[in-house]
Amino acid sequence: MVIQSENVWINERFSPAALWIEDGKIKEIMPYGSTKADVDYGKSRIFPGFIDIHSHGYQGANANRMSVDGLLRWVHDLPDEGVTSFLFTTSTAPVQELYDSMDVYRQVKATNPQGAHMLGIHMEGPFLSKEFKGAHNPEWLLEPKLENFMPFYDRFKDELKMIAIAIERDEDLAMSKFCIEKGIKVAIGHSAATFEDCKKAREIGVDDFTHTFNAMKGLHHREPGAAGAAMRFDDMYAELIADGVHVHFDVANLLGMRKGKDKLITVTDAVAIKGLPQGVYHFPDRTVTIDDKGCGHLEDGRLAGSSNKMNDLMRNLVGPIELPWDIAVNSLTINPATYLGLEKHKGKLAAGYDADITVLDENFNVVNTYVSGVSAAGV
Repeated sequence: MVIQSENVWINERFSPAALWIEDGKIKEIMPYGSTKADVDYGKSRIFPGFIDIHSHGYQGANANRMSVDGLLRWVHDLPDEGVTSFLFTTSTAPVQELYDSMDVYRQVKATNPQGAHMLGIHMEGPFLSKEFKGAHNPEWLLEPKLENFMPFYDRFKDELKMIAIAIERDEDLAMSKFCIEKGIKVAIGHSAATFEDCKKAREIGVDDFTHTFNAMKGLHHREPGAAGAAMRFDDMYAELIADGVHVHFDVANLLGMRKGKDKLITVTDAVAIKGLPQGVYHFPDRTVTIDDKGCGHLEDGRLAGSSNKMNDLMRNLVGPIELPWDIAVNSLTINPATYLGLEKHKGKLAAGYDADITVLDENFNVVNTYVSGVSAAGV
């Protein structure tokens, strides 16, 4: 199959090109119009498939209490927003509920369901700070100690890819060191860490910040805090929820310009309210009100996740946030791929790479999404 467009994202710029897709891979990139195309997308933009490393649920299905049907629906529908791969992101919940939900994840993944690639599990909790717990239930938080983490590792080490830790509570950074040694990426998240705490964690290989500016010490001219560390250290990644609610658009611009084209990662942080209309919803552990911007709020007004879609965040990045195209596009594609160690076959449109492809029109609406070369949007 050959698809083409006047605007294909190759080598960090848009160029007229045709993509020859075969056996789930990009076999060759050819000049636009050089061969008969099966689909000509005209001026629509063709991107590498979007990768969301921080996503909690969809249409009432929560990664902490996941059902088989809920996960199948979620995986199936992610390509409708241009997402071709994602991390199944849990948050803070009773341990047994997390075990059960992760078991469902593994069960569904084994069936190779139609939809977005299931890259593994990201644990955002329960090893977090009570001071910066956000919407996480403090009764279910655990201290970041190996004795608390090992039961998760022993059961799910084949699927655990990423974990958020309140590093200042991780004594001698023992849990962080163990995770890094085992190939699990560690992010500083929901943490009261100081700038110096972040600096020490960086030295042992911690290299990401969970939804930067949210649930962490902010930037102050006498104490840079975790937010300051996120902008200071060029070799650390920083997640951004680019919806203008979790982070003001102009602050998002500051972060994006500081991290540059290689270290910003855009995430949805979407939760179970995603796909639900505006209103009030009663979940087992909380009541959430969805506002007119698609964000959830607890009864006391605290933010409780979003219903963000990746194509909308892409629109924001080059629109009101005013980031250059290379910073914006890389943050949804090659940067999360590189962070997860997948940069040799995902995150780019290049010969030999997976044919995970997102096509957006000039208004950033999804025209089509290909997962391993198969059309998956709206199917």
